[in-house]
Amino acid sequence: MHVLGRLSRISATTVMAVSFCQAQTQRPLTFEVASIHPAGPKPPQYPFPAAGKITGGPGTADPSRITYTWVPMRLLLGDAFSVPLDQISASDWIMDQDFRFNISANIPAGATKEQAHEMLLNFLKERFLLTYHTEKKDFDLYTLVVAKGGPKLREAAPAEGTPPEAPRAGTLAQLAPRDRDGFPQLPPGIRRASGVTDHGVTRQSFRMYTMQDFLGMLRGSLGSSRLADKTGLIGKYDFTLEFSKAGLPGPMLRDIYGSLPPVPVENEDPSGGPTLFSALEKQLGLKLEKSKTPLDVMMVDHMDKQPIEN
Repeated sequence: MHVLGRLSRISATTVMAVSFCQAQTQRPLTFEVASIHPAGPKPPQYPFPAAGKITGGPGTADPSRITYTWVPMRLLLGDAFSVPLDQISASDWIMDQDFRFNISANIPAGATKEQAHEMLLNFLKERFLLTYHTEKKDFDLYTLVVAKGGPKLREAAPAEGTPPEAPRAGTLAQLAPRDRDGFPQLPPGIRRASGVTDHGVTRQSFRMYTMQDFLGMLRGSLGSSRLADKTGLIGKYDFTLEFSKAGLPGPMLRDIYGSLPPVPVENEDPSGGPTLFSALEKQLGLKLEKSKTPLDVMMVDHMDKQPIEN
């Protein structure tokens, strides 16, 4: 009986501990201390980033405090939902670039970037009475694959001699010299990419680049499209690429300005320059296959225009 009683007490204690842990994990993640103030349409100083400025937070030199300065609400929602802006549907006044706020918040020790985003979402729910639901929507997906003839990529060359010195803090990096074909000349063995555009034609050089690295460049050219790598290429490569920017959205400005209008990215350039699509296949032996992918769109049902006071 004595042993059974002890076991019963241990079991009860274990159940209580488990229940407490579950309660802790189910409790919404929140900032320890946070304040918010409307920022107004004018930046705090000139020049200032159009997207505002976010300093501190997990992964930075000041992980326990995060500050949002002159940040539009749509970008706050983008961080809170962890989606690009074209996956947010809200009233025009919410997505207006002049609807901006300053936020200062303390973050619990050891929090991850994803947890900080969840804390921001719960903060917006608390202060703006934010409510939302999700709906599925199809988005363009470009999958990078190897073309029929196989890849035309060179394995990355090792470094030769002493690597060039990095530019000193506060000084501008020197433009890379060009070869006779107009491509930037980059030293081997150092991961780097550089490009120049003349009369609508871009010439880019890549050193020590993986396919995942290369997708980053493609995202910049294809705007709001989603991309995936299915090449199976796992090495590092040196290569060049020449293509026309005609019909391309350009840099992915949707993170600041919202969704870009649809553009005919696969149309031929009337000037005769190679499109990005044909250049990839002919010059690199790679191909972009277009399809659709269903993704969650965050539908904002309600949000107050003024936050609850600090």
